[in-house]
Amino acid sequence: MSRRAMEHIRAQILDGHYSAGDVIRPETVGPEIGISPTPAREALQALTTEGFLSLIPGKGFTVDPLTPQDIEDVFTAQQLIAGELAARAAQRATPQDVDELEAIHFEINAAAVRRLVDVVEERNHAFHRHITLLADAPKLARILAIVTHYVPRSFYGSIEGWPKASAEDHARIIAAFRSNDADAARVAMAEHVAHAGELLAQHIAAQK
Repeated sequence: MSRRAMEHIRAQILDGHYSAGDVIRPETVGPEIGISPTPAREALQALTTEGFLSLIPGKGFTVDPLTPQDIEDVFTAQQLIAGELAARAAQRATPQDVDELEAIHFEINAAAVRRLVDVVEERNHAFHRHITLLADAPKLARILAIVTHYVPRSFYGSIEGWPKASAEDHARIIAAFRSNDADAARVAMAEHVAHAGELLAQHIAAQK
């Protein structure tokens, strides 16, 4: 339950539902999610270790600032890790693996045209999960998962400019995989992550 609460609260912070300095109380957020205050408090406590909240004596859990520079820093780290995973995956990719990536890519594009945001998000996650699993680097994958906590899943498909940029980026990644070109895959993935970071930073700045 606390993990579900963490994901919910984290997404609300990243989506702008809460602003820097807002106080989040377990007894308030718990019922909103459908859980008791105890797991809600555990979730809030865990989010302090991720840098989303601070626990201030006499006040409670407050939302920490998340600036465009913070987002840039996170995506810089993500570029390095995701790029390395893509390079390793490209070397191992079979024609069947690439066909599966391409099929997911087409599903993302079709869902984006129909504005099916939930489908876009799920299929985008599947695209990157397929690459991560193919890389066979579990420790790197775990580190990447920590970094991506700072990216709201609702960002994918719902922010202006992302579907078009993603479609172009995914096509370049697939082309690199098709030729088993590790260097090209690393560059294509790093550029893809950089584009996403730029769009998210703009989105957060516009909410202030």
